[in-house]
Amino acid sequence: MRFLFFILSLFATFTILATEINVTYPREAFHLQLIVMRKKGLLQKEFAKDGIKIKFHDITSGLKQAKAVAAGKVDICGSINTSSLIIAAGQDIKLNIIRAVCNSTDTWGLMTTNSNIKSVKDLKGKTIASVKGGYFHQLLLAALAKNNMTIKDVNYIPMSNAETYDAMLAGKVDAGVLGTNKMLDAKKRGGRVLIKASDLMRANLVVAVIEAFAKNHPDWVGRYVKVQNEAMEFIKNHKREALQLAAKDLDISYQDAEWLYNNTKLINTLNKDEINSLKDDIDFLFYQKLIPKKVDILSQGAAVDILFEDFVRDQISICAVSSPSILDAFHNLRPGVLRHK
Repeated sequence: MRFLFFILSLFATFTILATEINVTYPREAFHLQLIVMRKKGLLQKEFAKDGIKIKFHDITSGLKQAKAVAAGKVDICGSINTSSLIIAAGQDIKLNIIRAVCNSTDTWGLMTTNSNIKSVKDLKGKTIASVKGGYFHQLLLAALAKNNMTIKDVNYIPMSNAETYDAMLAGKVDAGVLGTNKMLDAKKRGGRVLIKASDLMRANLVVAVIEAFAKNHPDWVGRYVKVQNEAMEFIKNHKREALQLAAKDLDISYQDAEWLYNNTKLINTLNKDEINSLKDDIDFLFYQKLIPKKVDILSQGAAVDILFEDFVRDQISICAVSSPSILDAFHNLRPGVLRHK
């Protein structure tokens, strides 16, 4: 009887200690570091030694990612666009940026298959689809604004990236905002880019967590950043293998994966220009009434500190440092490189 009680006690203890970290993994985005982290098992191996499991969640919409974190269903947004962070902050969902992923500005755009549409100006009165909220939505609004139009000048239909792709090719919508592999596929099937994101804005993808997660698990945040650094190093030294992993994961050709890589700037940090672009995005989204108030997603009041890289003054890493322990974790990861301002 005592032996049975001992076994049950061990099981109960294991159950209490066993835990998992939930990470978003948007399948339709090109985030090579995250692909390598998952497919090479780097993230899983890092936490397996502590009995912590990594569970990935395919949530493409940035705003849905933010809401999943706020609801406690997700711990880390592995790749989320900063526009969604701004809109989420406008809804009182405050996420902290702990790392940058990439700037994929050249792999997103407003497209059409309608031969009668030659420019964005020709979209007046036409039907346009895009993901509602976040980067897709902002790109559409910016394209219209550049041509002295608003969303009221078109028939706007909210759709997912995949739904927009299907609807545009079927002729059910006149134009749509598409990104990454869907943009490439649309080009192959007669789609034309009316305006690229790079003509309008920056498309920064970052890693983000909610403040409570950073406070409760500073070591986990530091270790996640460490693994992403390892993935960047792997990509640098084994580019072909990394792109093969991406091609298989996205179900595209190696050539397409290489095009996405060449047109995507992989980054670990955000530079000064990218930080300034966030401020411009906040102003624009407020003007477009996608947020009810001006927000500051880099606010120190939300337990976000800025760690400056010594070797490149204009490269900054925005890390959630809500306690000395998390700051120590980052110093241990990069001794002598990061300094607290």
